[in-house]
Amino acid sequence: EFLPAVATGFAFDLGSVILGMVMPFFAMVGSFLGLIITFILNPGLYNFHILHSWKPGQSTVETLFNNNVDFYFSFGIGLSLAIAVIGILSVVRTRSVKLEEKKNSAPEIPPGRGDIPNWLFISVYLISCTLFITISGFLIGFHKGVMIVMFFFAFLYTPVISYVTARLEGLAGQVVEVPYIREIAFILSGYHGMAVWYIPIPKANYGTQTVFYKTAELTGTKFSSVWKADIFLFPIILLATIGFSSFIFSLAEIPSAVYPYTQEIWEFTAKNAALIYSSTLGGYSPFSEAFRGIYIIAGVAVGILSFGTFALFSAPTTLCYGIVRGFNQTMPHSVIPEFIGALLGRFYFQKKYGKNWKKYIIVISAGYFVGAGLMSMLCVGFVFLAKASGTLPY
Repeated sequence: EFLPAVATGFAFDLGSVILGMVMPFFAMVGSFLGLIITFILNPGLYNFHILHSWKPGQSTVETLFNNNVDFYFSFGIGLSLAIAVIGILSVVRTRSVKLEEKKNSAPEIPPGRGDIPNWLFISVYLISCTLFITISGFLIGFHKGVMIVMFFFAFLYTPVISYVTARLEGLAGQVVEVPYIREIAFILSGYHGMAVWYIPIPKANYGTQTVFYKTAELTGTKFSSVWKADIFLFPIILLATIGFSSFIFSLAEIPSAVYPYTQEIWEFTAKNAALIYSSTLGGYSPFSEAFRGIYIIAGVAVGILSFGTFALFSAPTTLCYGIVRGFNQTMPHSVIPEFIGALLGRFYFQKKYGKNWKKYIIVISAGYFVGAGLMSMLCVGFVFLAKASGTLPY
């Protein structure tokens, strides 16, 4: 009765608090403000019968899904479009400046970094894309519309979006993705059926690897060493994934009470997937109910207006991204403890330890998450042993 159509929850996770101390302060503040806005906005949308599917007593998962169908699916597409447009414009605006600077200076590549010749990685990319297109075409009967989509992703979308993201990572630490580009492309392809959603496609955003390779360069790690490690680990990871997945599925039904998180989230994930997959079946579908142009336009307008307003007052870029992220019906479970961590780090620990605080918290967070990961794996191992012995026929 107090917060109709609002998803509530809290995660008692020390990791989220520590993460809030590590992440940019204004990004955490922005996410929290965006969350508070949804706490105010959702009851209003409910009273105006926009969030009409919500019923009193529904769980967080049910509330999120119903709100998604009624409003936030389309509104979120609009917000993501606004972020993508602003990110691309930022890159285009700075690109012209950089081109003028590069006319007077040649690019400097650190010696011994392990770079490979341009012709080699271009050849590898062309060969891998050709294999993707050939295999996918065989699986869906070389459907004309889908084949056009494959070529679009391989030779236009992936190179462009990877370049834009690589530059925006350096400018604002953000990743650009055109929302639901895969889904829209498959819908426009004219394909009818479910198979198209399960084929491999040559769509990727390689710009996200920029930070990783810059880290490798700063730590003196050769790129060739990274690739050798990947080649060595890939077959091990593949076999281990198949083995452990089969083992986990054999222990108990999924979803079931044995896997509490999966039991809680499985239906929510499946319903959201059904929204998309039903779009290529023809006729009425959950997707046609959730996809509404007026809400998409509203999301674009709110996103661009928010960025414009914050830019006018010279607000930090991370604050803008954080608030727009919070607009999109963010789960409160992690946002609240992250905000608490940001406040503790900014107003208590930073005053106590001074300029060195950021160095300390990075080391502390690394130690905490490594230790938590090791303890988690140890506990998982004990659980696997106990469950395996308990399910044998004798």
